Amino acid sequence: MGGCGGRRGGDRVGGMAGARRRGTPSRPLGGESRFPAPRPRPAAGRGQVVRGSAGAARVSGERSVMVESDPAPAGPVLAIETSGRVGSVALAVGGAETATATLDGHPGHAEALIPAIRSVLAEADVGVDRIAAVVVGAGPGSFTGVRIAGAAAKALASSLEVPLYAPSSLRAAAVAGGPIVPDRRPEHRYVLFDARRGRVYGACYDVGPTGVREVSGPHGGTIVDVINGRPPVGTIFMGEGAALHEALLDVAGFTVRPPPAGIPTARGLLACCDWVPVDPETWEPEYVREWKPG
Repeated sequence: MGGCGGRRGGDRVGGMAGARRRGTPSRPLGGESRFPAPRPRPAAGRGQVVRGSAGAARVSGERSVMVESDPAPAGPVLAIETSGRVGSVALAVGGAETATATLDGHPGHAEALIPAIRSVLAEADVGVDRIAAVVVGAGPGSFTGVRIAGAAAKALASSLEVPLYAPSSLRAAAVAGGPIVPDRRPEHRYVLFDARRGRVYGACYDVGPTGVREVSGPHGGTIVDVINGRPPVGTIFMGEGAALHEALLDVAGFTVRPPPAGIPTARGLLACCDWVPVDPETWEPEYVREWKPG
């Protein structure tokens, strides 16, 4: 599989030993890369549009496919993100966050989710019947956490007859990867979640003042596969998966930004949502299980 796209570094060199210039990706560790190619999303293909809450259409990939973006809902929007060890719920009205709650009762945040939803609604003095839309992290991440959030979001959207939005949790984590500085070039952020058994979930995004551009969609593999994909020089790694493999990424010449950078949040979902609704009856979370567990 190719890396995240963009300009590549110099020749790859082998192993963990030997001095190298920082920022130069290494030669394949343990053979050629088996990192699965990101699955193309329907309709947009290689150059899919990434829409932002500001309403401007942006394009990712090597070819442009321009599609008009949808506006954000005007009323109260409930966001739920429980793909990781720390979950969160947030409520936004008119694009401004009015209440938020943190869930740290992993696994799955099952017992804490409904009380947290009630808490943010009460704090914002918003009745459940006033919710105009529901946003949920699509995953990947904790199977139980992603499944519980997805089920709750689908039930709410269906019962209230409001739109359901499901941006990638990796995308939300990229937005949470650090401040966006105006008048600067987009930052190339590679988010890695820990998938256990030596595996990671990953995705690449260019994050800048004009929004988020998906370079490589959600995919699964090992940290060796990630490095062998030869991410561009200057790529910033973040997320729990990156923190777990910081030593190897450092030897390969990459910077790892420590948590909370790269941790998905409900606030991040609201910031990165493309406002293209999914069907609550048929939508399913992104579990990203393309490999055979070792």
